[in-house]
Amino acid sequence: MSNTIIRPATREEWLEVRKSGIGSSEVATIVGLNPWETPYQLWRRKCGLDAPKPENFAMKAGHYLEDAISRFWADETGRQVIKRSAGDWIIRDNDRPYLQVSPDRTYWLGESRSQGDKGILECKTTQMAVDANDIPKHWFCQVQYQLGVAGYEHGSLAWLCSGREFGYTDIAHVPDFYAWLIEEVDRFWVDNILGGQEPDAVNVADVLLKYNRHTDGRSIEVSNEIYEAYKNLKDLRSEIDALDARKEELEARIKLAFADAEAITYDGQTIATWKAPKPSKKFDAKAFQAAHPDEAEEYMITTQGARRFLLK
Repeated sequence: MSNTIIRPATREEWLEVRKSGIGSSEVATIVGLNPWETPYQLWRRKCGLDAPKPENFAMKAGHYLEDAISRFWADETGRQVIKRSAGDWIIRDNDRPYLQVSPDRTYWLGESRSQGDKGILECKTTQMAVDANDIPKHWFCQVQYQLGVAGYEHGSLAWLCSGREFGYTDIAHVPDFYAWLIEEVDRFWVDNILGGQEPDAVNVADVLLKYNRHTDGRSIEVSNEIYEAYKNLKDLRSEIDALDARKEELEARIKLAFADAEAITYDGQTIATWKAPKPSKKFDAKAFQAAHPDEAEEYMITTQGARRFLLK
């Protein structure tokens, strides 16, 4: 496998080049291991149906903190980060140009400075606790894809948790796992991106993106599995209704004890409060519409309500 290094002149150009293939942050989505995105949602973005994800504060902070994390990692491991790898660049597979990665950093494995004596360092900022022996699956996919496309055998994943805790783990290239990833990426690129085939919906968010409203008069005969889910949900809702009724009964009994007090105590300890919020002003749309119907009509807009789910 051979590859080409691309070094765009600007970050904007780098972002544009990334649109032409599958990056390492998208691989876990394709194989269903990304908890934040589904294949259908990725497909919509890649096809231009939805706008690219805007860079939020967390994403910007993660980008800025890559240098700090790589320095923590270098201090911890004694390895040397390659300074030239600290920019926006892309490694692209020559045979399948849609396989492309943008490593956060690369580093020297040892004293040798040959091309094959490099590793890839992936830097993460997170609020969650990370177990070095059980890293998130989507992180593992990302590093494996980077190693495979770059043609490297060794990598390392480093993270900074809540700005307080640093950790890292070394990750060796797993050829069989990478081969499976590429098989799935090939299928997604050929069938879904080039072929225009929509991936199946895998959650409710996908369904609402695909079908934001119903088709009048249409019904679908479902499987036994869906019917069992329907019966279980009806039973569960009955249990919830009974619990809600009990909750309201107990709340009413407690509220009777307040009179005009803002708090009630037991054995000197406050156990509940019941206070009115401070008065606030709000626009009375109904009154304005009644008093100024022409002006109100000028600012009326039509909006599509969300689909409403009802059990029969």
